[in-house]
Amino acid sequence: MSEYVLEMKGIGKDFPGVRALDDVSFNLKPGEIHCLIGENGAGKSTLIKCLGGLHMPDQGDIYIDGEKVVIDTAKVSKDHGIGVIYQEFNLVPGFTIAENIYLGREYTKGKIKRIDREKMFKDADEILKSLGQEHLTSKIRVYQLTISQQQMVEISKAVSNKSKVIVFDEPTAVLTQKETDLLFEIIKKLKAEGTGIIYITHRLDEVLMLADRITGLRDGKVTGTIDNSPSVTKDDLVAMMVGRKLEAFYPERRITPSEQVVFEAKDFNLKGVFQDVNLKLHKGEILGICGLVGAGRTETMKSFVGVMPHDTGELFIDGEKIHHITPYELIKHGTVLLPEDRKNEGLSLAQKASTNLCIPNFDQITKKNGWIIDHKKEKEFVDKYFNLLMVKPQLPDRLAMHFSGGNQQKLIIAKWMARNPHVLIMDEPTRGIDVGAKAEIYNIMNDLTEKGMSIIMVSSEMAELIGVCDRIMVMYEGQFVDEFTRDEFDEHQIARAQSGIRVHAN
Repeated sequence: MSEYVLEMKGIGKDFPGVRALDDVSFNLKPGEIHCLIGENGAGKSTLIKCLGGLHMPDQGDIYIDGEKVVIDTAKVSKDHGIGVIYQEFNLVPGFTIAENIYLGREYTKGKIKRIDREKMFKDADEILKSLGQEHLTSKIRVYQLTISQQQMVEISKAVSNKSKVIVFDEPTAVLTQKETDLLFEIIKKLKAEGTGIIYITHRLDEVLMLADRITGLRDGKVTGTIDNSPSVTKDDLVAMMVGRKLEAFYPERRITPSEQVVFEAKDFNLKGVFQDVNLKLHKGEILGICGLVGAGRTETMKSFVGVMPHDTGELFIDGEKIHHITPYELIKHGTVLLPEDRKNEGLSLAQKASTNLCIPNFDQITKKNGWIIDHKKEKEFVDKYFNLLMVKPQLPDRLAMHFSGGNQQKLIIAKWMARNPHVLIMDEPTRGIDVGAKAEIYNIMNDLTEKGMSIIMVSSEMAELIGVCDRIMVMYEGQFVDEFTRDEFDEHQIARAQSGIRVHAN
């Protein structure tokens, strides 16, 4: 009997023009948490899709409990005891929890094989209870659940299938800290019961906290596998992924913001959401906004650009009062928002990358009459911004959904850069992207401010705010409660302010 519940040996996978996986070998022991790390595009998702039956490898073999298997469909993968929990959940919103757990393998009874819903509800409730979800009943429909509860349904599906291997792909990307802590407890419980866990994340703290072993991927190749220990550092992990040390990711700030105020909000209020919000942004500044989940950061930014309403308050751009705060007016006055939810609000994923770039820039790609697209202009325009922001791969006709998270973010930046804005509001611009792509975004931000743009950056990652920003303002329960200049940056003090403990006096 093999010591490994899973072995993937010499896996290779090609797509048109791309070698996605090149001689990749990976193994997993029962009761082990094996973290898989790498930049977007490193091959992690492709490897997992080969395991989950969504892709067939072109080379290599897969072994379960020492036995060679061929996994050519998702059903075959499940039948071999593999459960994959992807970032995008595979649930039917209108079905109950139980119906989702047993979808495609429903319990039946009687000669005419009627669905035995009562037994499904009973067993599903037992699974939920075993995962610490006693407060949920399996008769609830999925559309009524929070994101973290939907994730529990996905875990329940894997548990109900008696999975020997469960893959978690970026499981904490949209969870609060409390929900994340609960997820970690469940993962540790599954590990203790002998389930092999493959854990994929860009959050290096989670890797160091959870992993028994760590494997790095870069450009479709394994860079190494190491045992986790107290001596392993974030720098070690970053080097496995990108071959550079962590401190190299934050660009040097070569300019000092001027005293000129380019964007000012005065006494902004929205009942029950935020109140008495006052903010000034200076020319050439990167202003960081932080706060715990629910502090009102995203809502405030959306209100600044007219995507959400406000009850009272005034907005000034370059000293001029904006009388009608609408997205159109703000764009006309050179202020744009890169939304937190890039997939649903920032891009049209089912459209080509080039189309996404051109939609807000129609006037730059049309002939003199303004109605007919000049295809030469269009190509020159798209090529210019693909090259300027180093969007990879250089395939403008590819659908936006098929680009990595980092390159999707670059597409959003590019389409608004083309409008030549003065103020860029970026809400969680690096969420869900790897450290290498983050570094590229930081450098783009730095370059933009050196050219005279000003940036408001909302982020949940303290390290990047400290590494990138000139000033940080802290929100707590809908209000700005404190402010730190670069020479005052201190992670502990900023964290205290996020909890409502003011560091500076009024």
